[in-house]
Amino acid sequence: MRGLKAYIPFGKRPAITEHKTDSLRQEVIRLGLPAVGERILGLMVNLVNTMLVGHLGAAALAAVGLSGTIEMIGTTFFQAVAVGATALISQSIGAKNHPLAQKVLEQAMLVAVGMGVISTALLLPFSRGALIVLGAEPDTVALGVRYLPYLAGSQLMISVLTVGNATLRGAGDTQTPMYLMGAMNVINAILSLVLIRGAGPIAPMGVTGAGVAAGVSRTLAGLAMIVLLRSGRARMHLPRLLSPPDGDTLRSLLDVGLPAGGESLLMRFAFLSYTRAIASLGTVAYAAHVIAQRVESLTMMPAFGFAVAATTLAGQALGAGDTDRARKSVFRSIEIATGFSSIGTILFIAYPRVMLSLFTNDVAVIETGILPLQILALSQPFLTTASCLSGGLRGAGDTRSVMWVTGIGAWFVRVPIAVLSVTLLGLGLPGVQASMTLDWAARMSLLWWRFRPSTWQNRADKATAAIRASAAE
Repeated sequence: MRGLKAYIPFGKRPAITEHKTDSLRQEVIRLGLPAVGERILGLMVNLVNTMLVGHLGAAALAAVGLSGTIEMIGTTFFQAVAVGATALISQSIGAKNHPLAQKVLEQAMLVAVGMGVISTALLLPFSRGALIVLGAEPDTVALGVRYLPYLAGSQLMISVLTVGNATLRGAGDTQTPMYLMGAMNVINAILSLVLIRGAGPIAPMGVTGAGVAAGVSRTLAGLAMIVLLRSGRARMHLPRLLSPPDGDTLRSLLDVGLPAGGESLLMRFAFLSYTRAIASLGTVAYAAHVIAQRVESLTMMPAFGFAVAATTLAGQALGAGDTDRARKSVFRSIEIATGFSSIGTILFIAYPRVMLSLFTNDVAVIETGILPLQILALSQPFLTTASCLSGGLRGAGDTRSVMWVTGIGAWFVRVPIAVLSVTLLGLGLPGVQASMTLDWAARMSLLWWRFRPSTWQNRADKATAAIRASAAE
């Protein structure tokens, strides 16, 4: 934590937030609900495109799904910086040290710009090759190269948006990211409706139109984030997009962020292997998988949204020296997130055909997706608990444990079972989807073990001691 040197005072312990009379449950809801909204709205860009493109056929649907999978590799690096920024800024805000929060913002944005440029440079020339490597059939590849380049071209602004949202969340502002994602969705939906199907003098563009809509909406949202940070939103002011490098702050940011990046890479590459196994089942099976994932991902949003609340509140509590409140905030997040996600679980188990028919009228795809969707719905309790526990550990700066747990679940549970389901066991898509449920169950168990009282207290003490020692230097 060398980058925290001389910034955080440790005389009096400040309150966690300005809302001193709020209960912890209210604080979780105050931060968590907008974060859930942000996640849902972020998902809606792909969801809307999937719904509109799904009626163009299985090949178009598979092209959009595979392109999204490839693009996620680039966003892995943005998310790594975002995790580090949220953790350090939340701890700084908890300690009432806005100069440090400001410094972290500037350095995080510097890295975000660099990552965005590199991601675009890597994705643009290799779009076709990446689709082929994932096992896409020729008609899917032909459509994918009309969609993926637009996602690649907007990587810089998505990087800025991702890291900007993370800094605001660390400062306790989860509403602004939600509003930005909402605006991005409105723009994407309007452009998608017009460009995919055509309107007036505009000829139908199909999959290409979906790519243009996604690229334009993402770029505008990134530009809006720059404007907001330049204006000092949530007391987070960005004086310039590219600030001079600060070695200490960059090291602290990367100390927390790199393991989070490693976690995402382990998951992304596992997902590529997982996707490759599904693609080998054919276009219809993969199209059913894409729809099932899009539908089921809606129920994942409470887990991810309240994990944000757990990260922010745990980080702020540790910055204020209150380790007990940090731990309790994670439990409250699990409790509330589980209530929300259970609604979706029940709906998807009881009415899978209705959910799938929203995305396609292909009878074969709908029939193929019913059982996988029901199996995926069963993973919700495990996913919700694991996500919130991970959020609490990230708030304490313990991203390495989360990385190792993710790697174990993905590579020792999900990928082997998925591959065996397709090859030796002959279980097909239901077996592949069951591997995801077992993966989340394994992760939940390991994270509970890591979060046990003695281990958590030890980790929390180390985090606050590191900050205190840095401040004393």
